[in-house]
Amino acid sequence: MEAEVTGGELNSPEREVLLVSAGASHSVALLSGNMVCSWGRGEDGQLGHGDAEDRPVPTIVTTLDSPSIVSLICGADHTTAYSEDELQVYSWGWGDFGRLGHGNSSDVFTPQPVKALQGMKIRQIACGDSHCLAVTMDGGVQSWGRNQNGQLGLGTTEDSLLPQKIQAFEGICVKMVAAGAEHTAAVTEDGQLYGWGWGRYGNLGLGDRNDRLTPEKVTSTEGVKMILVACGWRHTITVSTSGSLYTYGWSKYGQLGHGDFEDHLVPHKLEALKDTSISQISGGWRHTMALTSDGKLYGWGWNKFGQVGVGDNTDHCSPTLVNFPDNQKIVQVACGWRHTMALTERKNVFSWGRGTSGQLGHGDILDRNTPKMLEALSADASACKKLETSKVAPLSGKIWVSPSERYAIVPDENVPWATGNTSKGNGSDTNVPENDVKRMRV
Repeated sequence: MEAEVTGGELNSPEREVLLVSAGASHSVALLSGNMVCSWGRGEDGQLGHGDAEDRPVPTIVTTLDSPSIVSLICGADHTTAYSEDELQVYSWGWGDFGRLGHGNSSDVFTPQPVKALQGMKIRQIACGDSHCLAVTMDGGVQSWGRNQNGQLGLGTTEDSLLPQKIQAFEGICVKMVAAGAEHTAAVTEDGQLYGWGWGRYGNLGLGDRNDRLTPEKVTSTEGVKMILVACGWRHTITVSTSGSLYTYGWSKYGQLGHGDFEDHLVPHKLEALKDTSISQISGGWRHTMALTSDGKLYGWGWNKFGQVGVGDNTDHCSPTLVNFPDNQKIVQVACGWRHTMALTERKNVFSWGRGTSGQLGHGDILDRNTPKMLEALSADASACKKLETSKVAPLSGKIWVSPSERYAIVPDENVPWATGNTSKGNGSDTNVPENDVKRMRV
């Protein structure tokens, strides 16, 4: 059914949200009828509207005219989409370190095809802070972007401006990958768990704090088959075939959920949820969300902005139930860096946590510590019938900005040059990789 555009709004009577994803300070949703919308911070082009403006409410990405979008994933400050009919990956946003896969480091303000992946049948895409991976239908893995700690799994520490196949997985069929800030994890078709990249907090699950430049099998869970994996910034979450949840890595804010703030160097079973079956997991910057097979949502970890969603702003080191109106069952959860989104069985979208860039989609810049229904996208409200559309007028047709025009340090990291290496306990917040320079936004 064709949509009718009137006065900058899109009137469409029969659309519903299929999936949501969240980045550092932006959010996206895929709607039925092959429609993509985005909102939140747009400074780096991550919204795809052809400009650098923030959007406080969901806005249709009119620049993505592609049939059969089946995947929509946020990195920290960029976005990717995959068209099944075209066998084409698109990406847009912050281009530093080649994370867009276009062969350069330029920012892109409208969706552009990743030509190196043209024609590939993609099963899944994962985006971290500055790197991306794609799992192909035959179980191979392509990776691209930042690689200063080996997170691309290519055996080097050279960034890759174009997707490259991870040769270490030759003969191994990968089912799913997950990307953190500087580390990556994967599960294979036969339930094996792998980790590589930056390992300072034990977030690779390999029993030490060392980096790995190629995928290495996690042996401590021998006999337990894994089916799901997710990464937070510096922690990792995985789920076994029996529905048990395991976490490992950094836990300064309780993001591992084991009732304390201790790092774990190998996967550690989450006893607090041992009587539930976990169907979906998501990792935020320093918080974690887990969805049970009966539609309940639990959250824990860093909660300064209410991103755990349990009505306070206190960090939680154990899973806490998130309440929704009418006890609605949740079917999908997505963590951003400091905010969280959920999709319910009734096709309602809720968001909570940091709202300073409009990433919650409520038309304001307020933080919220309990789920609030995103009315523009929810079936029990506007039901996607009236959505803003982007008026595309890229500045003089310019769709990219050279990264040399501006540079930054990692947000909230006070001592980005520290090289301290703790051997136990909860790692210091200042233990970021050396020379971790990023663009500064002024």
